[in-house]
Amino acid sequence: MSKFWWSTLAIAPLAAITLLGFLKLAFAQPGNASNGSNTIVRRPDSLPAQSWWWSKVNAQASANQQQQYAACLFGDSISSALEDTIGNGVANFAMGGLSTVSLVEQLKALQTAQIQCQTAVIAIGTNDAMYSTSNQTFVQNLAQVIEQVRQMGATQVILLPAFYSTVPASFDPNMAGTIERVDEINALMRQVAVRYEVPVLTQAIQPLFRDRSLRLDLTFDGVHLNDSGKTIYRQIVRQIVQQASRDRG
Repeated sequence: MSKFWWSTLAIAPLAAITLLGFLKLAFAQPGNASNGSNTIVRRPDSLPAQSWWWSKVNAQASANQQQQYAACLFGDSISSALEDTIGNGVANFAMGGLSTVSLVEQLKALQTAQIQCQTAVIAIGTNDAMYSTSNQTFVQNLAQVIEQVRQMGATQVILLPAFYSTVPASFDPNMAGTIERVDEINALMRQVAVRYEVPVLTQAIQPLFRDRSLRLDLTFDGVHLNDSGKTIYRQIVRQIVQQASRDRG
């Protein structure tokens, strides 16, 4: 496994988590958020059922048919906002609204297009925390995503944890998942990472946050990054990709 000098993987402490504790996380169903007497039912990731979304995915696959990249970024709208500004030889396949549910389907299309990536940076989980994705489904999907990018030639797979929103946005189920749900998703991610021996670069993205919430000066809506936030995030991803290139020798 590659070593990243700017990250704290926090894998060793996870060994202390009991198997029973992990199973409780992996197979529990996320409850409906509630506020007083009002019950909020979280919606599923419905992108794979939308023809317009498949049109975008297929266009993306066609435009990159049989291309080989030094690194590929996969993720949701936070990552897609970086567009193609990360660096030469780096493809940004992130798309708005993606969770692990839709990422699995997107990767199938990219695999069919014979797209190759030496390093895969996967920034996913933020929407899983907002959608009604169960813990079991998240674990299974993330494991499948790691296997898929390895089939696309990735010798290095790097995970970025689910992003926190601001505290006010975390109370709006139409904007973001709760801080507690983001924590739960990230705990599951770390467990999958241990199993597949891939790093989770938690500390790498910490400059975007203050404690467990997105910095107010780096967002325009409590969830997505403004220009200042994108500048910081772009530099983070560039450093990850550059370090991965050095590790490959």
